[in-house]
Amino acid sequence: MAATGGSRASATQYDVFLSFRGPDTRDTFTDYLYRTMVGQGIVAYRDSEELHAGDRIDDLLRAVGDSKICIPVLSKSYASSAWCLRELARVTELHESTGKPEILPIFFDVTPLDVKLRTELYRKELDKHEQRHGAEIRQRWEAALGKVAEIKGWEVQGKA
Repeated sequence: MAATGGSRASATQYDVFLSFRGPDTRDTFTDYLYRTMVGQGIVAYRDSEELHAGDRIDDLLRAVGDSKICIPVLSKSYASSAWCLRELARVTELHESTGKPEILPIFFDVTPLDVKLRTELYRKELDKHEQRHGAEIRQRWEAALGKVAEIKGWEVQGKA
């Protein structure tokens, strides 16, 4: 599994895990955030852009558990990605059971209302996922989105 992180002799634990939708923010906001953290000595995990659907998500989900903080960058197409929603569900489930990772959401060109499914933006994507993955998975992902939307985070609008 390809991943990038800050330098440490043996990086088995990360300070920060970044969860984001690549096409929305990989080369802009998330890249800037990642490089800034690494430049300050923060060991950050982000998936590599070489990851494809066939790559093992287990390694990625393990990195979530090895992180102190998770920063989900919730963007316009975040909810269209089953991969992102699996990550987010894992983050919220771990947080609920162990208290870590701490969750610090960034609402990038979306609002907490979008993430709570109060607008069509995320709701229509969850409807599509329900058709593909079933009602149980949809409920799990919807619960994760709802929990994160309730956390005080940062709203970043129009900065792509």
